[in-house]
Amino acid sequence: MRGARLIRRIAASVGHRAHRTKLVAERAWIGMENARTRHHGASDLLILDDCFPNVLSAFRMAEFTAYLQDFPTAQVHSTGSALSQYSTLPESIRRFHRAHPEWAGRVRRFHPQRRLNGTLAYLVFLMNAHFYIETLEQRALPFVFTLYPGGYFHLNDPVSDGKLKRVLSSPMFRKVIVTQRITQDYLLQKGWCAPDQIEYVFGVVTPSDRLAAVGPPRKYGVNKETIDLCFVAHKYMPRGIDKGYDRFIETACALSRRHPQARFHVVGPFDESDIDVRDIRDRVTFHGTQPTEFFPDFYAGMDIILSPNAPFILAAGAFDGFPTGCCVEAGLCGVAVFCCDELRQNDGHFRDGEEIVLIPRDAAGICCAIERYLADPNRLARLARDGQRAFQRVYDLDRQMAPRLNVLRSLSGKGAERVGELCRTV
Repeated sequence: MRGARLIRRIAASVGHRAHRTKLVAERAWIGMENARTRHHGASDLLILDDCFPNVLSAFRMAEFTAYLQDFPTAQVHSTGSALSQYSTLPESIRRFHRAHPEWAGRVRRFHPQRRLNGTLAYLVFLMNAHFYIETLEQRALPFVFTLYPGGYFHLNDPVSDGKLKRVLSSPMFRKVIVTQRITQDYLLQKGWCAPDQIEYVFGVVTPSDRLAAVGPPRKYGVNKETIDLCFVAHKYMPRGIDKGYDRFIETACALSRRHPQARFHVVGPFDESDIDVRDIRDRVTFHGTQPTEFFPDFYAGMDIILSPNAPFILAAGAFDGFPTGCCVEAGLCGVAVFCCDELRQNDGHFRDGEEIVLIPRDAAGICCAIERYLADPNRLARLARDGQRAFQRVYDLDRQMAPRLNVLRSLSGKGAERVGELCRTV
C-alpha cells in the first residue's frame, strides 16, 4: 500500500512538472511569435470562437470560411472548449488546414497572451461575446456579434440579461446581428442598444449549395412504398424533451399502429435507452450524430422531418430559432417540414400548409396533420417540392451572406464592394 501511494505521488509530481514545463514552453513560443508579428499590419477581421473548426457545426463552417475567403488577412482564434466530445482542437485545426491549404495558419488556438492585432472582431452567440469581452476591451478591438437563440441567451432571465447588458454596453460594441424578429423586439424593448446598431437577417448561414446539389428525392406513393419520417436534433437535456423527441416517439407509436408502411429515423445522440421504443423497435433506425456530408443521401430517402420543439423547457427563457437548423437542412434537400412555432417566429417567410406545416405539440394533433398528407401522396410531394423552393430562396448563400458582409466590411473599413462575389466562390 505504501509503495503504491509513493508511486502515485511520484507520478503526480512528474505530471505536474511536465505540465509546468509545457506551459513555460508555450509562453516562450507565443512570446517569440508575438515578437515576429509585432510589425505586421492589423488583420482586417478577427473571429473569436469556442467551436471552430468543428465539421459538425455546419453553419460555422459555411459562415466563417466565407469570411476567410473575403477578408484576405482574417484569422480565427478558437478555444476549442466546445470540441471536447468530438476531437481535440489541434487535430481539428490540422484537418481543416489539410482540407483548405489556402488558409493554412489562419485558424489558431486562442491564447490570452497571443497578440491580437485587428481592426474588427466578430463572434457568434452570447456566451462567446461575454467570454471574450474583457479581451476585446483590453486589446481595444471593436466587435460585431450575432445573437443567435441559444448560447445562454434566454428571454427575461436575470443571468442572461446581465451578460447581454454587459456586452452591449461595452465601448467596443459596434453592431449586433439578430436572426429572429423576437430577438430584435427584445433588444429594443430593453433599450440596451439603438435601432441602428441592430441588423435583422432572418435565418442562418447554411451550406445550401452542398445540400441542394442532390438528385430528386424518393417520395412515398411515387417511387417507394414506405413513408419515412425523421427526427434530427442534438440532445441538450435528458430525453431531448426541449427538441420534442418524446413527442416524436409518441407520434411514431401512434402512426405505426395505423400505418404499417411508416418507418422512423433518428439522427443525433439518441438510442433505445432514452425513451422506450419497444412498440416500434422493428420500424425505427438510430443513425447517431452525423456530419453535413451524411445528410444529402439520407434526406433523399426521407418524406417528412418532424420537429415538435418548444421554448422555455431547456431553461427559463430558452428558445430555438425558427425553423431549427436541422429543419432548414432537410427542407433544402426536399423533405417536407412539419414543425412547431410556439413563439410565432415564422414572420411570413413560409406559407403554412403549402411550403411548411405548422403543427401543435400533442401527438394526436401531430398525427392528424401528418395523416392529411398521407391520404394524398401527391399533395405531400407538392408540399416538399414547394417547400424546397422556399428554403432555397430564404437560405440562399448569397442572400444570407450579403447583409452580414455589408456590416463587417463597412465596420472594418473595407467598404461594401464585392459583397455578392464571394459567396459564389465558396
